[in-house]
Amino acid sequence: MLVLDGSTQLNHALKNAGEAQRSQRLAELEQEIRSNTITVGEDNGRDRSNLLAQLGRPMTAAELMRRLKLCNPKLIFEQAIKQPRYGGIYVEVTEKSITGGWETRKVHVCGFEWGMMPEFSVIHKTTTRLPDPDLLGLDKPTREVKWKEVETFSDETRGWRTVLIRLLKANLIKKIDVEQHFGWTPSQESQQWNTFTQGA
Repeated sequence: MLVLDGSTQLNHALKNAGEAQRSQRLAELEQEIRSNTITVGEDNGRDRSNLLAQLGRPMTAAELMRRLKLCNPKLIFEQAIKQPRYGGIYVEVTEKSITGGWETRKVHVCGFEWGMMPEFSVIHKTTTRLPDPDLLGLDKPTREVKWKEVETFSDETRGWRTVLIRLLKANLIKKIDVEQHFGWTPSQESQQWNTFTQGA
């Protein structure tokens, strides 16, 4: 029977711990790259980060609010005080308070552009530098770190069809009202619209 002495066992345990730690660091880094990398998939061949490709039929916030009021008169619209470029859509809900009575409060549903908005949302990207796991050399800690540029989400210019999707999903407007006041069919083929309005 082979018996390892104490120092050999300790070295073996340290080596296994070091390998596990390196594997964990590599897995964490790969996860960080995955979570920071934006996949701005095309929408029927259109680049979703290109404003002109996503413009479709632009609409002002005033016109969006007018049409949405026809769909649901209970919707409340407010311009953001600190960021006037944005507006918010709210509904009032009545709930039982902790004192046993009833109280009404406003609940935020979604945001929208306060000025002119495209028909489809435009995804704005930025780049960030992360260590490249393929070139990191985690088994050699003294090796120089190589960096990888990844595209990541920066901001969104909300399209009015995205607003409709949010309100449809929240059951605050109905498909029949959208058809009447906005037209159900987009100005150009949109897989995003078809996917998110399925069954609406």
